[in-house]
Amino acid sequence: MNTRTHLSVKAADLLEASVPEKLEFIQRDHHIDYPASDYILRELQDLVDRPRSTKPECRAVISDSDNGKTTLTKHFLRLNPVVLDETDCPIAKVLWVETPPAADEGRLYSAILTGLGVNHRADAPAERLEALVHHETAVQQTSVLILDELHAMLNSPARQQKQFMASLKRLSNVRQLSIVACGTHDVVRALAIDPQFVSRFLRLSLPLWSANEDFLSLLAAFESLIPLPKPSNLAAPEMAFEIFKGSNGTIASIKKLILRAAQVALKTGQDRITFAALQSARNWRDAASLIPNRPREL
Repeated sequence: MNTRTHLSVKAADLLEASVPEKLEFIQRDHHIDYPASDYILRELQDLVDRPRSTKPECRAVISDSDNGKTTLTKHFLRLNPVVLDETDCPIAKVLWVETPPAADEGRLYSAILTGLGVNHRADAPAERLEALVHHETAVQQTSVLILDELHAMLNSPARQQKQFMASLKRLSNVRQLSIVACGTHDVVRALAIDPQFVSRFLRLSLPLWSANEDFLSLLAAFESLIPLPKPSNLAAPEMAFEIFKGSNGTIASIKKLILRAAQVALKTGQDRITFAALQSARNWRDAASLIPNRPREL
C-alpha cells in the first residue's frame, strides 16, 4: 500500500532502493497524462478503431522540438502492441517509423519493413520494396502508420519531395492506411506539397506550456515519479515559477530541470527537492547552454 500520497505506487516502492536504482527510474521515459496529450491519444485511437475506407482519415501531430510528440506517439504504440493471431503470425495494427532524412521512397519502404520485422535487401529497387510493403502491411493488418519527423523530407529537392508524397499517398490509398505525420510546424508545409492529400489530415497540436493550472498539474505528476520521502511541493507558487523561468516552455526542458534538481537531492541525501536545488539546476542549465557542443546530459 502506498502511504506516501505524493508519490506514485512505483516511486513509493523505490524509497528503500539504492540511489543508482532511483536515478535509473527517474531517467526513464514515463508517460504523463495531460489534456493535450489525452485528446491526441483519443484521436489516434479513433483511427485504429474506425472501419477502413478508400480515402482514410489522417492526422498531423505538430509541436515545437522537444515538446513531447515522439514520446506521445511511442506511448500510443505501446497501447497498441503487436499481438499474435491463432497461427502465431504477428498483427501490427499500429506501426511507428522515423522518416528518412531525405525524400527517398526506397528508404521509407525499407524503414517500414524493418519496423514490421521483415528481412529484406535495403538496396533493392524501390518498386520491389513497395510491393513487399503492400504485402506485409496487408498480412499484418496494419491500419495506422506513424511517421515521426516527417518534415525531414523537406531537405530534398522539390521533385523528390513530390515523388515521396505521391508514394506515401499511394500507400495510404492502396492499403487504406491512416497516416499520422509528426514533426515541427514544417510538417504542414511538407503535406501541402499534395493539396488533395493534405485535406485528409486533421491537425493536432502540442502547444508550448504556459504558467497555468495544467502546468501545475504537470509539475505534480513529475514529482510523483521522484522517490523522495517528503513532498517537494513543486506546484507551490515559488517553486513553480522558478521551474517555469528555467524552461523554454517545452516539456523536455521542464523535465530536464526537475530531474537535475532531483539528482542533486538524491545524491546529497536530501529528503525532498529544495528551492536551492532548483536554482542550482537552473544555473547549471544556463551555463551549459552557453558552452558550444557541451553534452546536455543530466
